[in-house]
Amino acid sequence: MLDQFRAALPRILALLAVVLGGTAAVSATVGALAGRSISHALATGYYVVGAAILVGSFVLGSRGPWRSEVDTVHDPRLAAYRTRPRRRRRKATLEERAESKRSSFGLFVLGIAVVLLGALLDPSRRAF
Repeated sequence: MLDQFRAALPRILALLAVVLGGTAAVSATVGALAGRSISHALATGYYVVGAAILVGSFVLGSRGPWRSEVDTVHDPRLAAYRTRPRRRRRKATLEERAESKRSSFGLFVLGIAVVLLGALLDPSRRAF
């Protein structure tokens, strides 16, 4: 497991840099255009992005035990009537369910970290 984490570490750091850097760039630009202080704009941007990540974590974690699967059997007689392929439901495998839980937990931790970063940068709030 440690080898997998080491292999994923560059991707995790890249994701973190893109999320934090992109949020900082957009927030600072919008804050400058609105005439707000940079620290307030960064805090607000991190609050918004952190909340969006937390909502995404909830949505990803609340997936049920069923998955959709595209039916690859095409009946040429019905081709004129059916524009989309049929979808079937199947039970998710244990690996798919575990992956969903891990992804949801990872997004939850990232969302909390971004919200806490916003709280640290917020000039209207004091940690101590």
